[in-house]
Amino acid sequence: MVRTAGDTIYLEHVMPGRARLRVPKPRTPARVRTMAGRVRRSHRVRDVTVNTATGGLLVSFAPDDPIDLIVEDLRSLGIEILSALNEPATPVRTQSTGAAVVRNVMARANAKLHMTTRGHVDLRLAVPAIYLLLASRNFMRQRGRLRDASWYQLLYWAFDSFFKLHEVSTVEGGPRTGGRRID
Repeated sequence: MVRTAGDTIYLEHVMPGRARLRVPKPRTPARVRTMAGRVRRSHRVRDVTVNTATGGLLVSFAPDDPIDLIVEDLRSLGIEILSALNEPATPVRTQSTGAAVVRNVMARANAKLHMTTRGHVDLRLAVPAIYLLLASRNFMRQRGRLRDASWYQLLYWAFDSFFKLHEVSTVEGGPRTGGRRID
């Protein structure tokens, strides 16, 4: 399917249950209403409020639906969604090609898990949870003794990986901020 400029909308703001989209210029009230009608056809969209003067569409959807599902649904209807949100500057590549391949594979697996669970689980939660389950199982098998110490190592890995995977940095490869984003 060949997309035209008329098939494009900008994603300007997202919060649980709603997103603000904008029809790009040059726009007419008729084009804005047409795009709103196309967005309404999505089975995930509950309501669309239209402002023809600004080209704004306020889209309401289920609060537990991640925006990824809404975007994919709109793309399946032939609407291209472009982000109008501030994109971070392209980072300098400091990893090997092999590491980049592994990272891309894991990112796709994480996205698939995220989409499959409707945004409830991702690998940053699943990996520590698996370590925690293994630690509990080994603790029960060893009856709390420190024979092989594997249960407490797994427990440590569960907590360590959870906290490390949930750190947020302001710049790719930049200093960690303990989970706070610094502007």
